[in-house]
Amino acid sequence: MKRYFTAIFFIIMAFFYTTQSFASTQAHQQTEQQLQKIDSNLQAMIGQMLMFGMRGQSLNEDIEIQKMLAAGKVGGIILFYTHGNIVPYNLANKTQIINLINELQKTSPYPLFIGVDQEGGKVQRLSSKNGFKNYPTAYSLGKIDNEEHTFQAAKEIAAALSECGFNLNFAPCVDLHNPNSPAIGAKERAFHATALKTFQHAYAYAKAMRKNGIIPAIKHFPGHGNAINDTHEGFTDITAAWQDKELLPYAEFIKKKYDGMIMVAHVYHKKLDTAPASLSYNCITKLLRQKMKFNGVVITDDMQMGAIVRHYSLKESIYKAITAGNDILLFSNNFKYDPKLPEQVYNCIAELVSEGKISKDRINESWQRIRKLKLTYL
Repeated sequence: MKRYFTAIFFIIMAFFYTTQSFASTQAHQQTEQQLQKIDSNLQAMIGQMLMFGMRGQSLNEDIEIQKMLAAGKVGGIILFYTHGNIVPYNLANKTQIINLINELQKTSPYPLFIGVDQEGGKVQRLSSKNGFKNYPTAYSLGKIDNEEHTFQAAKEIAAALSECGFNLNFAPCVDLHNPNSPAIGAKERAFHATALKTFQHAYAYAKAMRKNGIIPAIKHFPGHGNAINDTHEGFTDITAAWQDKELLPYAEFIKKKYDGMIMVAHVYHKKLDTAPASLSYNCITKLLRQKMKFNGVVITDDMQMGAIVRHYSLKESIYKAITAGNDILLFSNNFKYDPKLPEQVYNCIAELVSEGKISKDRINESWQRIRKLKLTYL
């Protein structure tokens, strides 16, 4: 009798895993079919290079982004907890978040990246304020200095994100800890002051994301940890403070065949270029891609930060960002909401292509990298 029940148990388990595997294969095939429709569609490829923030807690509150999504002109959405004095902004509670993300995915003809800044500590959009828990800062995890502990803490974050429907987390931060950095160290966003420890904990964090189906985005290339100014506010020169060792975490990730995103900062390093890193061909294409051999998706930091908008027009910044080698341009539309911004950004790229300033091959190059990432995770 015992053997009989054991046999029945294994038959049931085999059926369960076979069914689960079949469902997973079906979902993968469906994603492949959706992505194939983009391959010969220049408009859709341009849209895949764009990620925007939106207004409100349901899609009906942002008709403009709804139209853009339905037209297939958006590749991803980033969601926030606050917008000025509006709290909560996009993320009120778990049920509302699930409904919103489902709404976004159903409206788009193509699978979307749905991203959020969920590092932990002072940068967490899901917290006790909207029904989740408060997660530890990267620096506190680095002080404990136990990679398994870091992995477990990140695993909790990843599980919460996955349950809500997110598939992209703009974390972990691989900047080096410097308490004098207002944007990074002062907010305990960096794991450690040393490059190797930073990599080890960031890698444990990223591994937890990947195991839960969340794409990690390591940041802020080529290193923001020693910057004494904040790119949110304006021009940030890291020339004197930046050190070669700040590249080590990225180099180690690449050696491990990292398949997530890398986010590029708006910091300025005059030995690299006359433009901020996010708009620099020398920084992104020559250094990150050619020298360091990163072949994955590169995304800008928010293109509406002071370091960009106070020095470049919208069209000029878009042109520089794409020709520098970025695959996705991020516009939070959060500092000052403009319902027309997504359409304006899209039109700028379409105009640059029609004017011959950006080639169709360049658009397709980014699309192929985005395509591979979406097919892997979504």
